[in-house]
Parts: sequence; structure tokens; C-alpha cells
Amino acid sequence: MSVLPFERTCAWVLCGLALMFLALPSARAADTGKIQGRIVATDSGEPIGFADVVLIPTDTTMRKVGAQTNADGTFLLEAAPGRYAFLIRMMSYAPKRVEGLVIKAGELLPFSTGLTPEAIQQEEVVVEAKALLNTEKALLSARRRASSVSDGVSSEQVRKSPDKDAAEVLRRVTGLSISEGKYVFVRGLGERYSSTEVDGVRLASPEQNKRVVPLDLLPANLLDHVVVQKTYTADRPGEFGGGDVQVRTKDFPGRRTWSYSFSQGFVEGLTFEDRATYQATRADIFGFGSDHRSMPVAVDGVVVPRETPATRPLVAELGKSFSNVWSPTAVKALPNANYSLTYGDEVKAFGRPLGMVFSTSLNRTYEHTEEDQRFFQGSLTDTLYDYAVSRWTESVLLGGLSALSYRLSPRHTLHVRGIATNGADDEVRRYEGLDHNSDITRRNTRLSYVQRSIFAGTVEGKHELPALFGMDVDWKLGLSGARRQQPDRREYNYDRTYYFEGDTAHWLMGTLGTREFGDQKDKGWGATVSGSWPYRLGGWGNGKLSIGYDHQVKERDYFYRRFNLYIKDGQNTEMPPESLFAEDGYDGTSTTGFVEDATLNDPLVGLDNYDADQTIAASFLSLDLPLGRRARANLGLRFEDGFQDVRSHALFDETPLAEGTIDERDWLPSGNLTLGLTENIHLRLAASRTVSRPDLNEMSPSPFLEYIGGMMVKGNTELDRAMLDNYDIRVEAFPGLGEVVAAGFFYKRLHRPIEQTIVGGVPPVLMPRNSDRGHNAGIELEARADLGRFSRRLKRLSLNANASFIQSEVDLQQSVSQIGTETHPLQGQANYLVNGALSYTNPTGTDLTVLLSAVGERLQTLAIEPLPDVYLQPTASLDVTATFPVLRVYRFKLSAKNLLDPRIQALQGERESSGYRVGRTYSFAFSYGS
Repeated sequence: MSVLPFERTCAWVLCGLALMFLALPSARAADTGKIQGRIVATDSGEPIGFADVVLIPTDTTMRKVGAQTNADGTFLLEAAPGRYAFLIRMMSYAPKRVEGLVIKAGELLPFSTGLTPEAIQQEEVVVEAKALLNTEKALLSARRRASSVSDGVSSEQVRKSPDKDAAEVLRRVTGLSISEGKYVFVRGLGERYSSTEVDGVRLASPEQNKRVVPLDLLPANLLDHVVVQKTYTADRPGEFGGGDVQVRTKDFPGRRTWSYSFSQGFVEGLTFEDRATYQATRADIFGFGSDHRSMPVAVDGVVVPRETPATRPLVAELGKSFSNVWSPTAVKALPNANYSLTYGDEVKAFGRPLGMVFSTSLNRTYEHTEEDQRFFQGSLTDTLYDYAVSRWTESVLLGGLSALSYRLSPRHTLHVRGIATNGADDEVRRYEGLDHNSDITRRNTRLSYVQRSIFAGTVEGKHELPALFGMDVDWKLGLSGARRQQPDRREYNYDRTYYFEGDTAHWLMGTLGTREFGDQKDKGWGATVSGSWPYRLGGWGNGKLSIGYDHQVKERDYFYRRFNLYIKDGQNTEMPPESLFAEDGYDGTSTTGFVEDATLNDPLVGLDNYDADQTIAASFLSLDLPLGRRARANLGLRFEDGFQDVRSHALFDETPLAEGTIDERDWLPSGNLTLGLTENIHLRLAASRTVSRPDLNEMSPSPFLEYIGGMMVKGNTELDRAMLDNYDIRVEAFPGLGEVVAAGFFYKRLHRPIEQTIVGGVPPVLMPRNSDRGHNAGIELEARADLGRFSRRLKRLSLNANASFIQSEVDLQQSVSQIGTETHPLQGQANYLVNGALSYTNPTGTDLTVLLSAVGERLQTLAIEPLPDVYLQPTASLDVTATFPVLRVYRFKLSAKNLLDPRIQALQGERESSGYRVGRTYSFAFSYGS
């Protein structure tokens, strides 16, 4: 298994609790329906607790049904089927009456609304409105009331897209792009400048050189919605540059609901065709194949001596312990597949409502790319290598979540959540081409398996304490774990030669093959507590004062071991590797094959193993300040005491041979101002200072070489944290329910940003260092509208479009690098991002959506002067989905993905350094449920 024992126990306990409650009888009678929602204040967006909510039947022979909202403004009423008026009353607010709500037997009607503050009692406000407010409109309503600039993706948008994970979902948000298919770039700033949390927990990362969570590990089927906060507030983590990604998984439904779905996908040029793989295990089906590829017991924890006449029998015997699987084989590629199951309910337990939700998802995909990879040296006419690369990847993603919510009383609630995901990428990579370093045409084969898993559990409480000046208390305890296993990475080379002129080519294996084993374990835990007090500032309105404390700890144990396996002298090296590495070649004689430990243990060359700790303790104060009927401000100050220590050491000896430490204290102020120019048009202004800390792996001098002849990447123990000054201005108009038109400008000043720089060496080294300064600026545009407002013929069409235009520049310190460009854009930043979705919906529930995404040019890799840097070229993708409901409980979904199939191309000057196509995908999905 890939999760740690304690984490695995927690995951099973949470899932078991949810499954146990599935057996409880539903509190819903067969002949009643429910209405559920939340009441908030229209001026501040704050929930209104203990308001009277009453269903008044149109049929006077039926009885009224009433209750009070809970402390968080939520309510749930159960009534007989029929047509009702809904009356909401609360002291100091104008009463509201909504006509025409229809309660249906066995169904849940979601309904949320707001009350207008009013000190003087008025006549009731009667509203004729449609009751159903879907998630898309609810997110826009929350965004309208928020004190900061934010964007988001609703479950409705997820349903209308063919996206399989959270990373693909987020690329459709204004100003967001995705790097390497899993890392979020907010406003062009790399993943180091953003923070991510899932259900309020900052997850540990399973990546060896990234601080953030790879969002391809979160299945789209588990998402409820995602909010991206783009301007800083003091209650958020100080590591905030581009934005703060807040992922919420599926929430409590308020009634018994369940669904099952599966899909099959066809990949153009791959499905039912041959793909390369190798002998493995059935555990690969669910992404748990690491145990089958574990390090041989004979060498695990054992010091392998150098090969000498005296040690020759021992190192030969140890060489036999490695599995003799080296060569890929061909099998037919199955269709891509996805399976998901969700169950939720709300019942009475000890007279109080208990909500529960359980969901699981399994996704399997196959990919094949044919790539060109080139490396230039000195000039664009001097090619160091030119490789044709074939890559076959089988990816598995298994995820599950379980959650319970119990209302102890109207003023006190308790939430328990757990999420666990496990993903694996099984890759066969072959490349062939001329290596001009040795003037040899080389054929390289690599078998690689990477298993990544994350777990998070949280216990959260919300309490209202009116005796303490109306105090609200929120607390949260979180635990997370992550693991990245790279077991038994195998790689070897065959070189082409000719014995005489006119001879056919002979492919001869080199003297050795390599085996590498990596295991990274991260554990994180934390506690957050905050208290808030409402107040009224005379005629200026209602405000809130909040204070809080946040303590987060992370530990990492990084293990890596390398072996060289030498073949027996005198063999015919044209034979396949299984023959050359066969057991009879490890005979202990003077010509024997043997194993050599190649793990890096010298700080001058590199250290493969390290331990790391990070502790961040923070206190914050936040003030929501009313400034009249149409203006509000949020002022905050956060103090962070940040410490991180990375200790690199030799194998089997944890004495630090290299150490990087950061111990800094930072005051982080923030201010957000919202001005209501009219009732539906807002002007937002924001300014803040935030921090960016290096990834733990970046502070360890462990090298990594991807291609022979390419640059080596290694860390730097001298790194320091960077600071950012952030400024925003945005105008937002909300012309109708679920509609928004927005335009904004942002500017960020970077102090000592961390960037990759080139350091001389053979091969050259790419190393992170603190640059001198930099800036990042951009314009964001957005429009969401029902096109029926322009013409009746378009009444069933809606448009969701956004665009961002971004410019940045980083200046290196004079002493940093004299062999690469000293001024360049932020690495990975696209100069423009465009997204568009055109949707058609008819009354039967049929949806047709066309989605377009375009990403501009972005800096991929720095180059050694006088060569120009490498830039990824602009690309565009086009996706189409169609959903058809049948008999209320069945839904069919057809999807076509990546219809344009652009060439993913990187140019160095005018020459291509890499290029490939992903291929088109077509899928059919079926779902069944309530």
C-alpha cells in the first residue's frame, strides 16, 4: 500500500463510520418533501442565525411548517407536497415573502436568499421568483459578497466539461494555467507562489521538488466546487503570491441520494492498438504496484562493497537478487475508463441532524506520444543530441472521501472529513538518436513506475457563544500525509556500430544498466482556532472583528538509492538485456557481472538523501469595516514565524553533510476595499505583502539528469525566502442572477524571487537561486451571461468567457550567472490565457457545451549564452460535451476532447527543441442515481 499505516487506519475509520450510518433509516417519509438552504445578510454576506422561516401553504386546509435557522444561517424544513409561500423574519431586517415554491414528495428543494438590514419595521417584501438556485449562481452570489477578489468553478461547470481531475478543471478559471498537467499557475506565477488546501487542510505534497499538491491527484468526480482567492486576507496562509486555491469536496445533500457512473474513452491512434508495457503485477490495476517492484531484500539496508577480487563473489551474488525484467512487450491498449460511486444522506441521531457523504472514484487512462527532443550547444547549428522519443504511459487514479456532519445544537456543529487518493504512472520510454558528445547513435530504454498518494483528515467545530459578546469560535485540527514511491527505475543503452563498410547496423549494449529506488514520505499536521465578534458602527452598518492562531508542521524523509549492474565480460552484447543480465552471468569469476552502489554520498558531487522539517506559527487579526450602505473594507495583519531546515546526509548515516536553514519572522499586512458604485456594480481595491518560501528539495544538493548530455538539476542550501508586494483593482458588474462582467488589473513587485539559473560545469547545472528583483502585471477580463437577454432566439444559450494578458520580468543578480540571460520572464508564465464555454440547455435537461482554451507563449528552460532561451509555443484546445437525461434517474454523456490536437512545441530561437501531439479522445459516460 502507498499510504502510511496510521493514515490508512484513519481513512478506513472514516469510511467505516460513513458506511455504518448507511444502515440508519431515512428520516424522510415517502409522502413528504424538503426545502434546504441558508439565509444571509445582503450587505455583508454574513449568515443570519435564529431567523424565523415558515412555509405557508396555498391550500388553507394544510398546516404551516416553521422553524428557526441555525447559527450558521442554514435551515431544513420538511412538509407535505404542495405549493407554498416562504416567509422569513428576523429583527432588524426587512421581512421577505417568496411566493410559488413547490414541494414535491421525496425531493429536496434547495433555496437560499438574503435579508436587507432595516432598523425600522416595514411592510413585508413580496418576491415572485424561481426557487432553484444552482451551484453556479450560488458561487457568483458568494463572490459578490466576498471582501476579496476571487474566482471559482462550480459543480455545474465540472459536470459540463470532460475534465477528469481538479487540474484540468482549474485551467478554465480566469488567469489560471496548468504546468505539467498538474501544477496550478495563478496569474502566471509558478506553483511556488500559490497555496492549496482541500476541505480546509493544507495537504502534504507527494512531489520530490514541489511544495504544492499536484491537483491531478484529485478526481473531478469528488469535487463540489473550487474557489481561487486572488487578493490576500490575513486569515489565509502567508505563502500567497498568485492566489489561494480552496478545494471543497462533495458536501452533505440534505436527503438520501446516490449515484453510480462509468465511462469508456477512445484515444485516437492508441485504443485497441499495440502499446508498450512490461511484466508487472495485478496490483497495478488500482495503482498499488510499488510493493511488487521493491528493492531486493539482499541489498535493502546493506552496504554494497566495491568490486575487488576479495568481494567479487559477494557483489556477484547481490547482482542476482534484482529481477531480470528489462525489455518492454506489446499488448493491446484498452479503452480509457472511469468508475464512480456516491452516497449521501441526512438522518436524525439522538434527535439531531446527522449528515453524511461517501464517494469513491477509479480512473484509468492510456497515453502515447511520439516526441522530438533536441539539445543545442554553442549555436543552433551545433546539435549535441537529437532524439526521437516514444513514450507509453498507463495512469491510474483511485480516490475516496468520507464525511460526517453533526449538529450538536442550533449553535454548535461538528464536522469530520477524510480524503485519500492514490495515483500511479507506469511509463515505458524509448529514445533513439545521435549523441554528438560521443558521435554515437544511441538507443535508450527506461521502465519507470511512480506511485503517489495523499491523505487528509480533519475535525472541525463551529460554535456560537452569545454570552461572550456574540462571539463565534471556529477551530480545526488537521492531519495529512503524502508519499511518492519510485521503485526500480530501470534504464540501459544500446549503441549502433558497423564492423566494416557496407555492413548492416549492429546494436551493442553498454557495459551496465541502472536500477534506482526512491521513496519520499511527508507528514503534516496543524491546528487553527479563530474567534470573531460582530459589531455595529452606528449608521455605517455591521462589521466583524476576528483574531486567530494557526500552527502548521511538516516533516519529510527522502530516500534515494542508485545501483549500476555490470554485465559479464565476453558476452555477445547484441543479445537482449534479459540474456546479458541472466543469473549465470553472475558467477563470481574474474569476468563476472556484479552490482555497484552508485548512490551519491559526497557533498561536492551530490547527496541523494535528506531529512527536512518545516514549522510555521502564525497569529492574525482581521477587521471587516462597514463604510456605509455601499462600501466595506477588510483590514488585516498576520505575523508568521517560519522555520525550515533541510539536512542532506550520506546513505545509512544521518549526520548532516550539507544543511540549508531558513528562520525568518514576517509581518504581512493586507487591505481590501469594496465600493458599490451602484447596486450591481462593485469597485474592488486591494494591497498586501506576502511571502514565498523555497521547496524543501530545492535546499538539498541532490542532482538529477533527465537525458544524457542534458543539463543537471540540483538544489541550493543557500536559498532564502522571497517577498511580494501585491496590488489589485477590479470592476465587477452583476447584471442578473448568475451573470457577471468584470475587468481587473494586478501588479506584483517581487523581492529576491527564486528562479532557476545556469551554473557552469560538465554537464552544466541548473540551480535555484535568489534573483535580484522582478515584477508581474496583467489584465483580466471575464463575462458570464445568459444570451437570451440579447435575443429571444438565444434564450437557451449561456456564455462563460475569460481572458488574461500577463507580462513579467526577473532581473538576476550580477554574481548569479554570466552564462545565461540575466533578464527574462517568470519561468512557466504564459503571456495570455483565454477560456470560453458556450452552453445550450433545454427544458428536458439536455446540455450541450463547447469549451475552448488557449495558452500563450511561456519560458520553459534557460539556455547557455549565446543560445536563446527555450519557449513553449502557444496552444489551443477544443472540447465538446453533450448530456442527455432519460427517465429522471439515467444520464448519458458524450465527450470529445482535444479536437484541435495541436503540436506541443518548444522553440529555441527558430529551431524546435521538442515537439509532440497528445491525440484526440472520445468518451461515452452513463450515470444512474437519485
